[in-house]
Amino acid sequence: MTTTDGFTKITVTGIDGIAVLALASDRVNALDVTTLGEIASYLERAAPDPAVRALVLTGAGSIFSAGLNVNEVLDHGKDRTAVLLDALCEALVGLFRFPKPTVAAINGPAIAGGCILACACDKRLIAEGARIGATELKVGVAFPVFAVELLRHACGSPAAEQLVFDAALLDAEEACRCGLVHQVVAADALAASASDLAAQLAGLDAPAYALAKASSRRIALAVLDDDACRRLDGQVLDHWRDDLTRANLDRLRKPKA
Repeated sequence: MTTTDGFTKITVTGIDGIAVLALASDRVNALDVTTLGEIASYLERAAPDPAVRALVLTGAGSIFSAGLNVNEVLDHGKDRTAVLLDALCEALVGLFRFPKPTVAAINGPAIAGGCILACACDKRLIAEGARIGATELKVGVAFPVFAVELLRHACGSPAAEQLVFDAALLDAEEACRCGLVHQVVAADALAASASDLAAQLAGLDAPAYALAKASSRRIALAVLDDDACRRLDGQVLDHWRDDLTRANLDRLRKPKA
């Protein structure tokens, strides 16, 4: 199976062609530039590898992912923000375009960018007791355009817009009702259920699956080539670099008194 030599913030294990990629960046599996780069790199290697038939995405420990690593924004100059958002887009697009079946095994909180990453998978299973949500507005940051498209693709326009504006963390049952996830699974059965589902999807004709996936995602991916969307993403980047936004993020990482 595809080599993972050199990776430090993700782990990949596998059996019978089902690769399990676990986020393992820190105690909350935050998405920094290195982690996002490793995800994108692995996907690029695994796409042509016949030994990889399907992919399960999960988090190490008891957390799926707490989203983008705020320290990447605040502990560097403002130019670093563009690097982080570009890395996020590359990982999201790579996962969304991955031609083989992908299943998110949401084993714990999937917050903000963690939620969006899960939405890039074909199927999303969530453990009982886990929570998920697109909470960016609660923090005071804007969504990149493609992140919104992933939410829209996952659960439809009205539900996606509600998720964005409510900025709430949903429990597993609420997430299933609105289409953000497909199934709620007992925590101790999640890993096996995700692998079984991935194997079931991998049993379908692989070329046909890849073509169906590309066809069904064509409209969502079209925003990447849209000039108006590029301009809007430029405004999003300016917003993230703004001193007020950085102050909001700084408050987020400081413990409450």
